[in-house]
Amino acid sequence: MGTDLWTIGNHKIKFKNKQFGELTKEIKIILDKAQFSNADFLRLAALSWANSEPKNVRQIREIKTKQEWTFEEESDYFNFQERKCIQFLGPFNLWLTFEEHRIIIWNPPYRYRHWFKMEDDIHRDEWRKYMFQIVTLFGGDRVIYLADNAHPLEGFFNDEVTFKKTEKALLKRFGNPKQTFKEVAADFENSYFIDYFKTINWETSESLDEYLPEPDDTSSTEYDLEKYSSKQNLKELRFNDEDLLHKLIDDKIHFYHIAVLEGLLCLHTGIVGESEKLEVVLDKYAPFTYDKLKTEIEQQGFGNQCLKSYTIKLIGEANSNSWRNALKNFETDILWNGLGRIGGGYWDAKGKVEKRFSAVNETLALKLLLDLGEKYKSKGEIKVVRNEGDKEIVIYKH
Repeated sequence: MGTDLWTIGNHKIKFKNKQFGELTKEIKIILDKAQFSNADFLRLAALSWANSEPKNVRQIREIKTKQEWTFEEESDYFNFQERKCIQFLGPFNLWLTFEEHRIIIWNPPYRYRHWFKMEDDIHRDEWRKYMFQIVTLFGGDRVIYLADNAHPLEGFFNDEVTFKKTEKALLKRFGNPKQTFKEVAADFENSYFIDYFKTINWETSESLDEYLPEPDDTSSTEYDLEKYSSKQNLKELRFNDEDLLHKLIDDKIHFYHIAVLEGLLCLHTGIVGESEKLEVVLDKYAPFTYDKLKTEIEQQGFGNQCLKSYTIKLIGEANSNSWRNALKNFETDILWNGLGRIGGGYWDAKGKVEKRFSAVNETLALKLLLDLGEKYKSKGEIKVVRNEGDKEIVIYKH
C-alpha cells in the first residue's frame, strides 16, 4: 500500500459564529472569481489522467464542461455543526476541504515519495503554482506536506489544532524543516517540508504538447457486436458500470439489468425465473445513455426493495478450495439470471470464508449455487444463512 500526499495550507477565513450557508457562499464567490495563471495546464493534466486506462469518459465530459465550484450540501450523513468542514469540487477535478484551521489541498494526484523524488521541477512547480494561488486567495502563505499510511507524519494530520500548533509540534518532533525537496527525499522518515513557494520559477511553464491531442468525451465502439450479442460472451466482460434493479408487478419480480463498457451498451430485462430479453447495441455516447436509462428505470419504481441478504459460510482450507470455482461463477451467474448480486466478503489465513450476496428469490438463488457446486464437483462442507437483522436463519447446510 502506498503513502499518499496530504497537503494542508493556512488561511484567514473566519469560521467562528458563521453558519454553513454563509461560509459556503463566501468561499464559493472567491473560488469562482479566481483565474488560475496555469489553468491550461490544470485542465490538460486532468484530461490526461481521465484518459488513462481505464478511460473515464464521465470525467472527461465534466472536465470539459464544469466552470463553477460546487460544494457538498448538508445531509443525513453530513452536518456542519458536528464536523466543521466544507468540501468543494471545482473545474478540472480539483478538490479542496475547508476547515477552521486549514485548507486541505487534495491535488496533485501523487504519492508522498513521488512528490519529493520528482526530477521534473517544472512539472512540480505547476502544481505548486496552483497551491500558492489557493492559499493566497484566502489569506494564507504556505503549505505543509504530510503523509498517511503509518508514516511518522500521519499523526500530525489533526484538524483540532491550529496550523501554527501543527508547525510547533513538527519542530519539536523533527527539528527544523528541510529547505529542499531533495533533503526530504534523502530522509523520508525523519524530515518534513513547509513550502512558502519561494523557489517557484514563474518564468517557466511546462510544455503542454505531451497532453495533446485532447481526448474526446465519447466512447469507443470497436466491439464485435455479433460476438457480444451472446450472453455467454458478455458474462466474460468486466463492465465499467453495471446495475440490477427489480420491481414487483402482479406478484412477479421484474428485473432490469443494464451494463456498459466503453461503447458497448447491454440491456437485459425479464421476469425472474420465467423469461428474459437481451439487447446489445453500440453507442458512442455511452456511458451517458446508460446514466439516462438508469434514471428512467428508477423513476418507474425499479430499485433494491425486493432484495434479501444472505451469507455463504465455509470453514477450512479444503472446503474453501472445493467451492472456489463454484463461487467464482456464482458471482457472475446470479447477476445474469436477474436474481441478485454478490456483496462483500471475509476470509482469513485459516481458510474461514464468508461471502455475502443479495437475492430476490431464495429458492432459485440457492438452486443456482448448488447446481454450480455440482458442476464443479464441490464436495466441501458449506452453510448458507439468511440475514434478518442480528439473526441468521440457516437455509442450507451440507
